[in-house]
Amino acid sequence: MIRVTPDNVRRYRLAASGLDSRLRSGELAAAAYAGLQDSAPRAAVISLHARVEDVTPSSWEDPSLVQIWFRGGADYVVPRDDVGVFTIGASSRDPDRVAALETVADDVHRVLQGRTLRAREVYDALPHYERGMAVRGATITGRIHIRWDASKIWLTPVDRPDVDVEDARLELARRFVRWFGPVTERRFAWWVGLEGSDVRETWERLRPELAAVEVFGEERLVLTESVDALRDAVTPSGVRFVPHGDPVIKIDPELVDEAHRDEVFPRPKFKSSFWPVAGALLIDGEFAGSWARQQRKVTVNPWRRLSPREREAVEKEALAFPIAGGSSSVRFHLESVG
Repeated sequence: MIRVTPDNVRRYRLAASGLDSRLRSGELAAAAYAGLQDSAPRAAVISLHARVEDVTPSSWEDPSLVQIWFRGGADYVVPRDDVGVFTIGASSRDPDRVAALETVADDVHRVLQGRTLRAREVYDALPHYERGMAVRGATITGRIHIRWDASKIWLTPVDRPDVDVEDARLELARRFVRWFGPVTERRFAWWVGLEGSDVRETWERLRPELAAVEVFGEERLVLTESVDALRDAVTPSGVRFVPHGDPVIKIDPELVDEAHRDEVFPRPKFKSSFWPVAGALLIDGEFAGSWARQQRKVTVNPWRRLSPREREAVEKEALAFPIAGGSSSVRFHLESVG
């Protein structure tokens, strides 16, 4: 079995998820290949900006993308052409659970009547679905899309994606392994928001495409076609800001120095010395700090002294955030470090 180091994993994930070099302008769907979480205001736009040239404040609404509720109701931006992978592909194998969600989707469609309406209006019309949580879950039917502008949520009725459910499940698992590998079956179940029994058959179908490696003291799996890329991944150059929920800081806190881990992988009810944290700062492929944002005002918390070249690059990247409204500014949380 091949042994790889956490550094191999970090470098591989940066490359696999498109953080080693930016894609050409307009290649937004490719940048959202495995989904980009948008739970924090405009987090997906910042994730897109880290991966694609010329991202604008409205890029999250590009026709090639669509918003859905994924994995337990989290707002995600995914490729529109592949929306069936992220909806139907994440459905349970329990027929009763599926039928119940289809009933909810039927009720939502009855309220919407082909229109796009505020989510609150739909919830009010369906008071027996407590606080709309069942409606969020029904997105997995593929028949409801959302639009969240960081203030209000709208629901749009759509036809069910024309995909085979087993093919969609397999493709969703494949995308997870390609971006997040090396991984385990248990971690995939967590990511997709399903029970282990729901993903086991899918995982077994994918197994012929997988190779085992040893990392973090355990056996994990990666796509066989990615073994060389994992073993030989090189350190990229440049500065990137990634928000909480971004794929590169979604799992494995061990990738970050223990002294600063809680800033990038926050624990419930725990506040680090730098708070609130919006995400991680990457400099030449290394986790080098954290950051916070209020509109276009960015505060950078470097974990080490930055060289003049690094500081200039960090400031330039922060000022380039594709966030609308207000003037831009950058400050460093600890000037003695920065």
